[in-house]
Amino acid sequence: MNKKIPIIIAAAAVITVSSALIVFKRKNKKILHLKSYDGRFVIEFPDEWKASKEQNELNENSNLEAVNNKKGICFIMFSKHKNELNNINLYEYNKTIFNSIKEENIISSRKININNKTMYATEFNSYYENMLIHYILYTLETENYFHQVMAALINNNLKIKKDKVQFNTINNILSTLKEI
Repeated sequence: MNKKIPIIIAAAAVITVSSALIVFKRKNKKILHLKSYDGRFVIEFPDEWKASKEQNELNENSNLEAVNNKKGICFIMFSKHKNELNNINLYEYNKTIFNSIKEENIISSRKININNKTMYATEFNSYYENMLIHYILYTLETENYFHQVMAALINNNLKIKKDKVQFNTINNILSTLKEI
């Protein structure tokens, strides 16, 4: 019986050290906190993301822009105050946005829930400067605003149906959006 005690102590030590390493690795992950250009929203991006080099670099009407050059993803957010939209709801706002996309380019459109927030996600392909881009257009709301978020996947990231990692990453980013 006494021979088993050192084995139990050694096993407990290994488990403790392993747990500490896992916690330490999680704490070392860098988070990029970006404020919208108008200072009304904050959103968190994982380590590989960067703010655009200059305001409205990707779109002159955007309210926030970020890029992940390693994965070939651009993130562009547009925001509209609810008072400017004549008391419409998220479904109606999404329908208006959805109707602006050429129907033949749409791959899928669905209502999703992320961290108890309802959003709509529409996937479509379109060309930009002779390059095929896979877009995921989200429509969502915060307390006083409706938002459109355009995630553009470039390079060889058009296989999003097979690789849900990018999709989940974007969903996780969107779940951090907060009004200030």
